[in-house]
Amino acid sequence: MTSVEAPRGITKFTMGIGILLACAFAVTVSNSMIFPALSDLQDKYDFSDAGLGFIAASGFFSSLVVQLVFAPFADRGKPKRLVLIALLLAFCGSTLFAFGGSLWVFVLARMLSGASLGTSGPAIRAIAANFDKSRAAERLGRLRGVELAGFTGGPLIGAFLITPLGLRGAFLIFGCIALVAFVVVLPKHLPSLPTTNDSRKPSIELLRLKPIRAAALASLTLFLPVGIYDSLWDRYITDQGGNNFMVGMTFLLYTIPFIMFGAAGGRLADKRGASKMTVIGIAVTIPLVLVYGYISSPWVLVGFSLIEGIIGALSIPATQSLIASVAPIGRASAAQGLTGSGDLLAATLMSLIAPILYGSFGPGATFGFAAGLMAITGTAVALMLRTTADSRSAT
Repeated sequence: MTSVEAPRGITKFTMGIGILLACAFAVTVSNSMIFPALSDLQDKYDFSDAGLGFIAASGFFSSLVVQLVFAPFADRGKPKRLVLIALLLAFCGSTLFAFGGSLWVFVLARMLSGASLGTSGPAIRAIAANFDKSRAAERLGRLRGVELAGFTGGPLIGAFLITPLGLRGAFLIFGCIALVAFVVVLPKHLPSLPTTNDSRKPSIELLRLKPIRAAALASLTLFLPVGIYDSLWDRYITDQGGNNFMVGMTFLLYTIPFIMFGAAGGRLADKRGASKMTVIGIAVTIPLVLVYGYISSPWVLVGFSLIEGIIGALSIPATQSLIASVAPIGRASAAQGLTGSGDLLAATLMSLIAPILYGSFGPGATFGFAAGLMAITGTAVALMLRTTADSRSAT
């Protein structure tokens, strides 16, 4: 791909890959609508806390499989096709949520929604990272801000829509957002990715490369708590005396730092090194996850979401840039899909385990378990990245 001059402002950047940003927002906003609706669905259809875990895990699992299998197609010259399929899947998932009436229908709906993320995410991130590699982390930081704006917009807007329109009306509105995006994108041209003979190899083959393994484990480590957030966050805040508005506020406050500082965090990673910023981000996130389990005030949980957002804005773009920097030529989307699958595998397992721990031992054990796992995998990441750096220096 021919490198282009890095934009100086948000407007020029948006003109560069603006259509991709719009697609990312449409897919994420339609997916995240489920977050404030989980407790309402549980109360209305009377399924257990384990049912919440099944709904959350099904989305993670479908996204995992789709990313692993279909991400390499973007490396073979088909990124637009993947994005269009993702938008249709998002529309179908939201529509099924609107008209569903049982736990297993909601599980299927969540699988369709998760598949939409798995189809579009790796291709969009790979294109953003390869658009201008000298500022890859900065671009990925901006993309992350847009994705999180979608993830936050869903719960926040959904929380306000559920009361006047009901669950069905709210889900239908978000499904229409994805459908409108499909119609807009259909006639547009999307950037492509560099292709080599290796582009046809399966994603899993990349694990033979130690830098890929280190980057994938780093991304997985930061993604571990998401399984708790997706399956229990709404219920946890409600149990502490909170409401749907507070749930929406936690997502909003988590997202604001990414919108404001995501690009700055990316520039910091481009300047200081993606590996260094990744390790620092993991080290700072672990105690924060642990503390969540011992907070009894919903408003304090809301405030801590802002702190976690600031940490994430300064570390997650570095992790995504690390993945892009170690990916071989012609394997950019496959590398993003592989690491994304690892993230979702961790989140799937955590979303199944967390409700059981929460129901049996309470929030302290639940968040403590996640923090402990992060400490183990984070230590492994630091050691792997250090030995990789030493090997490069020796070479």
